[in-house]
Amino acid sequence: MGRTREFDADAALAAAMRTFWERGYDGTSLTDLTSATGVGRQSLYLAFGDKQRLYLAALDRYREHFFVPLVEALDASTDVRTALREAILRVSAAFAGLETALLEAAQRGRAAGLVSDDVDLGGWAAMTVATIQGLRVMAAGGTDRKTLVRALDATLAQLRS
Repeated sequence: MGRTREFDADAALAAAMRTFWERGYDGTSLTDLTSATGVGRQSLYLAFGDKQRLYLAALDRYREHFFVPLVEALDASTDVRTALREAILRVSAAFAGLETALLEAAQRGRAAGLVSDDVDLGGWAAMTVATIQGLRVMAAGGTDRKTLVRALDATLAQLRS
């Protein structure tokens, strides 16, 4: 008889999603994930499989919680103006969540002495969300990876102490 799961898988998945969002797939270690979720390495493996499967589950969770309701609202409405307004408000909420996550990460960096006290962290987080959106548009338009990374590095350089 197997042991019962001693953690909330949904809460762990939400924490993993935030960690991947903040650090990216390559920048997130298994240690980062166990710290963020409060779940041991073996339990994460048993529940989600390897890091890639956990990442894919986190992407699915993101899609289910942010995009599926958006598309459903647009599909169900005959009043395009109201549906579009609702869709924009849901997308805005997702961007606000990203901005909050970036702000919290920058605050942790400041507490660790890695981020200058001169940086307006709220302004930086808002600018970074805008930068991310711009980078997505540039990538979709065919901009090369080197240019995208250079722009991202310039954004992150604003935090240096």
